[in-house]
Amino acid sequence: MIPESFIQEVLNRTDVVDVIDKRVQLKKAGANFVACCPFHQEKSPSFSVSPSKQFYHCFGCGAHGSAITFLIEFEGLTFVEAVHQIASSLGLTVPNEHIADPKKIKENFGLEEAMKIANQFYQKALRASPKAIEYLKTRGLTGKVAKEFSIGFAPDGWQNLESAFKQYDDPSLEKAGLIQKNDKGKYYDRFRNRIMFPIINEKGQVIAFGGRVINPEDTPKYYNSPETPLFQKSYELYGLIHARKPIREKGYVVVVEGYMDVVALAQHDFKNVVATLGTATTIYHIKKLMRYTQDIVFCFDGDNAGQTAAWRAMMNALSAVTDNVRLKFLFLPDNHDPDSYIREYSKDAFDQLAEDALPLSEYIVRHLTLTNDLSSQDKKVRLLNDVEPILNEMTAPKLHLFLRKKIAQLVGLDMQEITNILKDTKVAQPFSKRIKLEKRTQMNPIRRFILFIVIKPALANKDDLTLFSAKESEQILAKSVIEIALENKDNNAAVMLHLISNKIDKSILREMEDQIVKIDGDLPIEEEVKALRNSLQKKLLSSANKTKLGELQQKSLGSLTDEEKTFLKNIRRK
Repeated sequence: MIPESFIQEVLNRTDVVDVIDKRVQLKKAGANFVACCPFHQEKSPSFSVSPSKQFYHCFGCGAHGSAITFLIEFEGLTFVEAVHQIASSLGLTVPNEHIADPKKIKENFGLEEAMKIANQFYQKALRASPKAIEYLKTRGLTGKVAKEFSIGFAPDGWQNLESAFKQYDDPSLEKAGLIQKNDKGKYYDRFRNRIMFPIINEKGQVIAFGGRVINPEDTPKYYNSPETPLFQKSYELYGLIHARKPIREKGYVVVVEGYMDVVALAQHDFKNVVATLGTATTIYHIKKLMRYTQDIVFCFDGDNAGQTAAWRAMMNALSAVTDNVRLKFLFLPDNHDPDSYIREYSKDAFDQLAEDALPLSEYIVRHLTLTNDLSSQDKKVRLLNDVEPILNEMTAPKLHLFLRKKIAQLVGLDMQEITNILKDTKVAQPFSKRIKLEKRTQMNPIRRFILFIVIKPALANKDDLTLFSAKESEQILAKSVIEIALENKDNNAAVMLHLISNKIDKSILREMEDQIVKIDGDLPIEEEVKALRNSLQKKLLSSANKTKLGELQQKSLGSLTDEEKTFLKNIRRK
């Protein structure tokens, strides 16, 4: 692993403007620099780079991060490769990396380290298991593709991971979803006798696992890690770290239903493919994919379950789709999955299927006509009822207009009539604007205080630690961020975000990242922090007064001191 101190040095010494300007032409705009976003198609610049915060943010697709993050997303590098590239440009030598040694690991190791060790264990177990190797061979997978995707094997047995970790009952293992506890309080491995697919984020870190049974009688067939501080399935896509470069090269991405589909297609050199993880496609998946391409093809089985999944994916995607984004829907022939189809018909045939997939508007119309008999007026009314929630979710004006015209033709009405009937269906506000408004209202004073300290750590002082208790998780986080800021007063926001990334829930970290570049560079942060500090001090004093008042009310009047009587008198006046 690359030492944290070296990563901090790289982030402190590099200039995010310089890194990005070498790859994307930036223009000065006030205190920041702007450009048309390199991660999605647009005509007007919405991509902003802040020299003071050393951070970039696209107000169109939501892409954001530091210089390291930019190289990961723009050039398809791993986290380690990005650090190496920036270090080289600065004339720095990256300290030697080492493979995690479970014997040397601290008792309270981080979740990332636990997942890394588990992944090494599963890969080693695969190499030692003829049964698991034979299973992969029967599925047509070679050792090369197994290595590429770091596929492993969880042996049969209840506590195999005990041999990989110095302290098997460490809370980090349970928190990471590697072990669980039975009714008697005894720990056992979550994954047993399964082929293991590590779920790797865009930094190259193992954050979860998916396990597939070898024995067809075992259930469930697929079993994923639970959600953890590292892993939220509604945000992650299996295989994205491998697919980023192929997606940009091919110009489109195919979204399939399972990790086995991703690996099987990659085996046949079809690599611009990702999979959701036991959940329907979410708006966050769509926004993430839009950083790499504007052409997204959903691939589903042609059965009823596939049709249902496709419709759910479509509804979830609508509020993220613009007129520049092209969603398409591919339904495989009966008795075929992606693996069997590409085996029987070739990679080129699968490419052609993706090319011929139904565009979003055609898919919606086809689905509505298949599920609604238009032979009577009543049934046409039902179709109009079905289309209303779709139109209400749409944020793409041209697509919205086209669909209204098509529906008017289907039910035999002109545009004025359809407009009168569907008068309440207006183009929805874009998701990026909605989420911005929501997050502004949801960010409470404590989180806002944390945000400003992250942006400008020099504003933190030791007295701030007394503002927060050690009982509530959010206040514990605030104390932790303040302690880090006190030791890193000269660092920028990019370094601070990196330093707190392992101490903060991923959803809160995303909120912080999303807000940082939205904070106006001219905003008097010092005054904001001062006001928030005063507000928090008053709240703390009020809480202390309530506690003291409760204690004094338990005493008899005669036992009160003069000071206590004065306190009660002043409180009652208020």
